[in-house]
Amino acid sequence: DNLMPVSVLYFLRQVRSGLWTGASFHRNAGHVLQAGLAHKAVPAELRASVPFQEYSPSLPHEKFTVGFAGRPGGPDWYISTVDNTRNHGPGSQSPDAALFGEADPCFGKVVAGFDVLAAMRAMAVQPGGFGMLMEPVRILSARVL
Repeated sequence: DNLMPVSVLYFLRQVRSGLWTGASFHRNAGHVLQAGLAHKAVPAELRASVPFQEYSPSLPHEKFTVGFAGRPGGPDWYISTVDNTRNHGPGSQSPDAALFGEADPCFGKVVAGFDVLAAMRAMAVQPGGFGMLMEPVRILSARVL
């Protein structure tokens, strides 16, 4: 991908290494469905973040786009369930992010499986406001086609 080459390569390497097979979606925060490694034993070297907060204004955090969570981002990632251009776009997360125009890397878009996303959005979350799913949704297999 010529818009987000580092983020796409980072994600493809994770998939090819098997990192996401057996991981899970663990968070339904209302604006995102987040996948992570909380329920999977993973060596520290595979938990590395993206080398920098890559961003392209040509790929904003619109509904059903895919971005890396955290600062620095990754390895956790999320699917935006609403337009998150303001929440996760340039300058959105902290005063430093605003100063530098930093944003979560947005590197893909969901093109199928919207019924699955709707079912996950309807799942119960734990009390406390962070949107942790009562029952994480396991990723049975992740592969590059």
